[in-house]
Amino acid sequence: MALIVEAPYENLIDLRERAKREVQKVVIGQDRAVELLLVAALAHGHVLLEGPPGSAKTLLGRAAAHMLGASFKRIQFTPDTTPSELTGKYTIRAGEQILLPGVVFTNVLLADEINRTPPRTQAALLEAMQERQVTIEGKGHRLPDPFLVIATQNPYEHRDVFELPESQLDRFLFKISIGYSDARSEYLMLDLPHKGVAPDMLGEVQPLLGVVGLDKARIELDSTDIPEAVGHYMVELARTTRELDGVELGVSSRGIIHLASAAKANARLSGREYVAPEDVREVAPYVLHHRIICEEGMTPEEALRIALERVPVPEISQSLVYAPV
Repeated sequence: MALIVEAPYENLIDLRERAKREVQKVVIGQDRAVELLLVAALAHGHVLLEGPPGSAKTLLGRAAAHMLGASFKRIQFTPDTTPSELTGKYTIRAGEQILLPGVVFTNVLLADEINRTPPRTQAALLEAMQERQVTIEGKGHRLPDPFLVIATQNPYEHRDVFELPESQLDRFLFKISIGYSDARSEYLMLDLPHKGVAPDMLGEVQPLLGVVGLDKARIELDSTDIPEAVGHYMVELARTTRELDGVELGVSSRGIIHLASAAKANARLSGREYVAPEDVREVAPYVLHHRIICEEGMTPEEALRIALERVPVPEISQSLVYAPV
């Protein structure tokens, strides 16, 4: 096995820019998605990429995994994918019971077309995402740390699909809509090396973190302060979504915690040791949209827009901070 050597970076701002440059070797025009994938990795969160066929969702997930420098596995979900393909199973060899681990025993799992697998298999992935463990024949098994799921789904597919339940959507830190790149980016794609129709540059993506580097960056993230006013701002945003006419279910308490974690990572990648209101507003659409259930006549995007307009943006003093649990 070849030794993976992570490329050095100066600070987290440099890491953010380097990450975009590395992924651009195979995917052009998705810089914001790359930044959000890096935020999610630092914040211990999972990501759902949603977009039409051919928008490079899978390729983006693969490139991000290469960039992170952690172990990587991929599973293509189909209607007949079984829970044991994810979790693993016990078997008997030479009279001894041994575990054959499934694909979740990795650092980065690319779960392709997650909405094409039935609820039993989705439930097996739900335990892995939430508990960082799986249960096989009544025995719990811890997953490697870090463990990040990058899932993809095609919202335009209507045959043999199983819509993700709200409980599973709530486990994703981000839901990112991946659209087609702009005209210039699509033109630049023509100059990327290919073997036929397949990209030929994944192996050129330089790993930047690795498991040790990711742990170090996460320690830095954990020391990020949240000013009291910003903490109250996040709580009020969530509570306002629950009170709007046309909203059946607003942002959960878990959603507030996820919003705080994402905002802290965004702040660090922007060079700050504290969370500013702009960090909250930048990540809120990706953290909160998929946690809002609306009645007919209202959309989650509209509900969040109203909440962001209604709740006053605080002015903060760096001397007044607290670090939430």
